[in-house]
Amino acid sequence: MNTSYLLVLNAHEKIGSQTIKKVLAPFDDNLEKMWKAKDSELNEKLGAKIANLVVEAKSQFNVEDEIEKLRKLNIGYITMYDKSYPQLLKETTDFPALLYIRGNIEALKLPSIAVVGSRKYTSYGRKIAYNLSKSCAEAGLSIVSGLALGIDAMAHRAALDADGTTVGVLGCGLDNIYPTANFALGREIIEKGGAVISEFPPGTPPLVHHFPQRNRIIAGLSMGTLIVEAAEKSGALITAYCALDYNREVFAVPGNIDSEMSKGTNILIQKGAKMVTQADDIFEELDIKIKRAEQKSKEIFPESEEEKIVVKCLSFGDKSIDEIIAESKINIIALSSALSMMEMKGIVENLGGGRFKLK
Repeated sequence: MNTSYLLVLNAHEKIGSQTIKKVLAPFDDNLEKMWKAKDSELNEKLGAKIANLVVEAKSQFNVEDEIEKLRKLNIGYITMYDKSYPQLLKETTDFPALLYIRGNIEALKLPSIAVVGSRKYTSYGRKIAYNLSKSCAEAGLSIVSGLALGIDAMAHRAALDADGTTVGVLGCGLDNIYPTANFALGREIIEKGGAVISEFPPGTPPLVHHFPQRNRIIAGLSMGTLIVEAAEKSGALITAYCALDYNREVFAVPGNIDSEMSKGTNILIQKGAKMVTQADDIFEELDIKIKRAEQKSKEIFPESEEEKIVVKCLSFGDKSIDEIIAESKINIIALSSALSMMEMKGIVENLGGGRFKLK
């Protein structure tokens, strides 16, 4: 199946994930059939409004250009048809048809918890967000958040400090990490084996209505959502309500009843969210067996086909990325992802200058 056709549909600013699903449904999710359909057939099956959008997308964009654009930006993508698409996210009712990704795709497969909260946090919120996120990361949970200022950034930072994995979900294109104050943080997430993802194509600005859409992905990727601090009308509460809609656990940190930043979390607890005062409250509810530090030292063998091929390529000495591509025929996005994961596992060593060797 040529899933790259989805890049063209998604490139159109008026065609979102749910419209893409409507486009494909009458064609039994057969992308080739949809792509080759004549305008009259599109009109008949989709109605004039949606059919016109598809025709516009096919005339304004083409697959090769979209792929080349992503290659230049070092951005990969996965679609709802790919085995690598996160299973938890796909269980939601409004999952994205396509995700753009920078970093390690394997990070999306790890058990995870979302940690979100106010941009204007208090010293109390800062401390609690950091400590709880760090404990969760040390226990083997990936920390998912929105790479926003405040609690989100603190959650990502804690995961990195714990040598854990974290995933940032953006409300804009991956060529434009927003806010710019967190550009370095986003880069560090990618460099340390995590990922930054978005359903929006490169060039998409951080518009206000994109962030509620972003929040559903944060909730959908995670087994549960932890709200640390949130005002009564905070965007973080949107993430919490998405988690409830998806039948996921919602956790909230209680706060001072006089604090504006705790009104939202206290309301969530009143409505039945699990009150959290320590990380064990989360582990108990999710029935998580904590991964101890000594488990990290055990030997890990190559698991995916890409990892096995890379091990074979490097078995006779160090090689450059270009040499590995030429020998293995693995595409650059898949290879970069495999090498990042293998480096994190301790299977390969980055020698610098784009050269790798087996450890």
